[in-house]
Amino acid sequence: METKTKKLISYIILPLLLALCFVQYLHAQAEPDWLMHVNFFDVGQGDSFLITTYEGNQILVDGGPGKGVLEELGRAVPYYDRVIEMVVLTHPHNDHMEGLVEVLEKYEVKKILMPNVEYKSTVYEEFLRAAKDESAEIVYAAQGQRIYLDKATVLDIMYPLSKEVAKPKKSDDVNDASIVAKVTFGRTKILLTGDAGSDIEKKLLPMFDLDADLLKVGHHGSKHSTSEELLAEATPEYSVIQVGNNKYGHPAPEILEKLSKINSKVYRNDHQGSIEFVSDGSVFRPVEN
Repeated sequence: METKTKKLISYIILPLLLALCFVQYLHAQAEPDWLMHVNFFDVGQGDSFLITTYEGNQILVDGGPGKGVLEELGRAVPYYDRVIEMVVLTHPHNDHMEGLVEVLEKYEVKKILMPNVEYKSTVYEEFLRAAKDESAEIVYAAQGQRIYLDKATVLDIMYPLSKEVAKPKKSDDVNDASIVAKVTFGRTKILLTGDAGSDIEKKLLPMFDLDADLLKVGHHGSKHSTSEELLAEATPEYSVIQVGNNKYGHPAPEILEKLSKINSKVYRNDHQGSIEFVSDGSVFRPVEN
């Protein structure tokens, strides 16, 4: 009788208890923590960051160069979650786009937000082909659009001006087709500027409230973006520079000096690796590694 009892415990009860614990663990992992998380991925010299809304929706902004974004997503997203609610391509330069081709192959993407811009590159053609194969809803960004990321989080588009196709005269002009937008959750705000130059920033100053708690610094800290006028309006408590080892001198000393003058706390991927912030709707705070 004792032997039968031991066998019952070993072969039936114990496995059931372990299975129950595993189900409870998965349930706990799936439950949102009612905070907004922003993960700025360390993908080298490029942009890629993930916004996870307080309801658990995931918005991936840019994919950086190479395949590094997949490893970063693997750390930031539960392994069983293969759905990304929206991918945002700010503009079709490889250091923002290449990783998105891999993301479209590995994840189910429901919506893609991008500028309607002509640009000739092999990677851009691969991205457009992957987007078509994904059957995701494609939305062309235009000033004035408001996209609800969940019931309490909105994405407001400030630039490009319209959905009409942009035809840059040269490759560098594609930077000025970048999506510029603000994410608002409660009283907390993130300003996203892509690689847009100072001339684009200045056009937006009289049109929008650019105040932000968290700034994604333009163009990896290039001296041609993040103007003094923009910073005077935005006054971000935190500024993130997505940058890796590079030949361009990013971030420019002038940009670091401007950020220092407004007492913005600067975070850099080349110094801190991947960076995470959370918001409860009232304030942002950095998550210490």
